[in-house]
Amino acid sequence: MTKLLCLFFFVCNPYLYAYSELYESDLYYLDKNEVLLYKILNWWGIESHEESTEFCFNSIKVRSNKTLQVSYDTQLKTLKIDSKKKFAHLLSVFENKHVYLKNEYINSNYFQKVKAENIQKINTMHLKNVTVNEYEKIKKNQKNLAFELEGKVAGLLSGSGKLSLHRNGDFLRSCPHKEKETFDIVFKLLNIKTKEVVAQYLLKE
Repeated sequence: MTKLLCLFFFVCNPYLYAYSELYESDLYYLDKNEVLLYKILNWWGIESHEESTEFCFNSIKVRSNKTLQVSYDTQLKTLKIDSKKKFAHLLSVFENKHVYLKNEYINSNYFQKVKAENIQKINTMHLKNVTVNEYEKIKKNQKNLAFELEGKVAGLLSGSGKLSLHRNGDFLRSCPHKEKETFDIVFKLLNIKTKEVVAQYLLKE
C-alpha cells in the first residue's frame, strides 16, 4: 500500500509528473510511469525515509529527449552518435571502469557489416565499417533517433546521490538482498518514429 501511495504521489502530482521535458533533457520512467526522477531522489534522501524500500527493484527507464549528434569519418568509415548533453546523469550505470555494455544486436535494415564497439560511456556510440549510404540513412533519420537505457533500482548512492542500477557501492539507501534478483542493463539506439531498435547493448549481471 505504501508503495502504491508513493507512486500515486510522484505520478499524479501535476508539479512532479507530466511534462518532464520542460525540466530535464531526458525522460525518466518508473515502472512505465513518466516521473521527474530528481524529485524521487530528493524524497528518498530525506532522513525520515531512511528505511524506505518502495522503489527497490522497480524498472527504471530513461530516454534522451534532445536531438542526437551524428558524425562520420569517411576515411575510417566510422560513425559516431552521441548526446550533446549528459545522458541519464541521474543514474549510476557502471560500478567501475572495467565494466562495459556489449553489443548484442544490430538492425540489418540500417547496417550490413558494421562492427560495434563496447560502450563505457552511455552518451556515445561508435560503429565501424559503416558505408556512406548507411551513414546518410542515419543522418536522414537524425531527428528521430534516441538513446534508451533500462535497468532496475538497486538503491540510492551516498556520494553522488544517483539512483544505482548495480548492487555495488556506498549506498545511502540500500535495497534488501534477493538471491534470484538480477540487475541486467539494456542500452538501445531507437528510431522513435518507426519504433525500431537500431542497435542494442547489454550489461548482464
